[in-house]
Amino acid sequence: SDGVDDMAQGILIVVEVDGQRSCLLVDEILGQQQVVIKSLGMSRDRTAGLSGGAIMTDGRVALILDVGTLVESALSS
Repeated sequence: SDGVDDMAQGILIVVEVDGQRSCLLVDEILGQQQVVIKSLGMSRDRTAGLSGGAIMTDGRVALILDVGTLVESALSS
């Protein structure tokens, strides 16, 4: 993968789950948009870390992260 794994080269996004702050390291921020989230219709086990999807104005599908599950998974490993 070509993703960033060095904090000096990426962007840290601060998230808060149940009053506890954590950071997500990302390559870039593409923008901000209000969307309607649709369920993926798949079992929860197969989509751990995702809460749903949204159809963007250009027709692409964006996956919505389940920040709580991601943070819980990172803390338990």
